Amino acid sequence: MGALSRLLARYHQFILRISIFDRVLIGNSIIIIFGAVAGTIVTRQMTLLGNARLILLFSAVGILITLLVNRVIIQTALLPLHELGTALEQVHSGQINIPASLKHYQDPDIHRLVTALDSMLNRIADHTSQLQAISERAINAQEEERVRIARSLHDDTAQSISMLIIHLDRLKALLPEDASDLKRYIDDAQQVATKLLENLRKIIWDLRPSMLDDLGLFSAIRWFARTNLEKAGVKVDFYSASEVNRLPPYLETMLFRIAQEAISNILRHANASQVFIRLWAEEEQVWLEIRDDGCGFDVEKTTESVLDEKRFGLLGIQERASLVHGEVKIESSPESGTCLQVHIPVQAGDQPPSEPDSLKLSERVVQP
Repeated sequence: MGALSRLLARYHQFILRISIFDRVLIGNSIIIIFGAVAGTIVTRQMTLLGNARLILLFSAVGILITLLVNRVIIQTALLPLHELGTALEQVHSGQINIPASLKHYQDPDIHRLVTALDSMLNRIADHTSQLQAISERAINAQEEERVRIARSLHDDTAQSISMLIIHLDRLKALLPEDASDLKRYIDDAQQVATKLLENLRKIIWDLRPSMLDDLGLFSAIRWFARTNLEKAGVKVDFYSASEVNRLPPYLETMLFRIAQEAISNILRHANASQVFIRLWAEEEQVWLEIRDDGCGFDVEKTTESVLDEKRFGLLGIQERASLVHGEVKIESSPESGTCLQVHIPVQAGDQPPSEPDSLKLSERVVQP
């Protein structure tokens, strides 16, 4: 029994070293030779019996057996290609390595193909890692620059406008009672300066909302949604589970920017009348869902055309989520609204993706 097992193992190794073309050629040659010899012998015997129906029956059986055997041979020979195709289909779900089982084939053709594909996937993985690192660096630099600009606007521009309003008020008090025209000009200047200060505070909040640091993620999203959506006549419903505690600052920043982009997209494209925003925690993950009843869109078509049309909103959302190991799910179709779901793992001991310390704005920043 042991000798038979060793013989079969050697035969298997010998077969694996033969190329696919040679295996198919050898298998079909054996079938043709065996079929020709067996068919000749059987046909001669049937002819001597003189039974035409029996001849047709044996011929049909012989053809069927030949086809079945040929199918088995071809299927066996092409099995490595089938396994390779299955492995490549997994690339879309995140697998970027060829399974080790495919690397054991000694077929020279399969070996060259597996080696080339494995090298290509490794290069793609390296380039993907480099792009993610560059993207992470760019996003962090963007947040840091937002903070720097917000601080500069608050400490310099906003303070200067405030002083201008105070000086105009003092100047108005020094004017004589009969200088009504001059007082009117000063009132107009005060109104312009006050409006300018209000707009500047909104810009500072958009750059880096201090509410995100002070009150948390949900409060910041709720304020932004009400300020922008309800102002445009869109009804907003909120829900936040009580078990959602304060998250690490880098996660709150990521989720807020995702919500900000989603709300901006609703305003620009959705033509919605109602928006539902939910935030909850489940199985060590935090979930954010933003759903509207707007016009919707074709997700696949839009995703394929974002680069050509230079519309990077959805790509930005997906990239931000991927940097913190999150996933984005978008469900939409024309005339049926859109649902955006983002879930991000929250695990103790996780480190933020090299977030600069300056992402926390000083409490001195002007509140909107």
